Amino acid sequence: MRNRFLLAPLIVIVVAGTHAHPTHATETRVDLVSGPSAVDIRIYRLGLFPLDGQFARFHGWLTYDPANHTDCRVQLRVDVTGLTMPSSVMRERILGPEFLDAARYPTFAFDGACTRAGVAGDLALHGVTHPFMLALDWHPASVTAIGSLRRAAWGMTAMPILAGPTVRIEVTAHLAAPASAGP
Repeated sequence: MRNRFLLAPLIVIVVAGTHAHPTHATETRVDLVSGPSAVDIRIYRLGLFPLDGQFARFHGWLTYDPANHTDCRVQLRVDVTGLTMPSSVMRERILGPEFLDAARYPTFAFDGACTRAGVAGDLALHGVTHPFMLALDWHPASVTAIGSLRRAAWGMTAMPILAGPTVRIEVTAHLAAPASAGP
């Protein structure tokens, strides 16, 4: 797992996509799928001890204009039950009714569009949907979106010491150069 600029009690979710497809002259589509992409989770127990996991099943897409990064759309669906962690005990607690409650809420989803400030959209998590904003950091070969939420706003109030009050989501999509139009 990558280490990012992580603060105390956080969950970090990282998505890295690698398939890009031109959709028209000014728009490129990147598929966010399991396999070439990754959705990782990091929970800081007691604000100090990282607990890492990875969501093995998800799908989605990002469309963007390479010349105008304020013109983009994203959709991501994650199968919560596909979480893997080194500790089966911690996996069961995170998937259990006190945290993600995977039996009742087996997926989470984000749909959004770029603005000058980042990507704004709706995050549906734990049976609750709220507006959610992510800051964007564009690089030549990737784009990273980072946002933080308070777990209680999404109805996840149990285990505040185990997982802390804040969830940090980080989505990274690897961008391929658009295909040329031909000879």
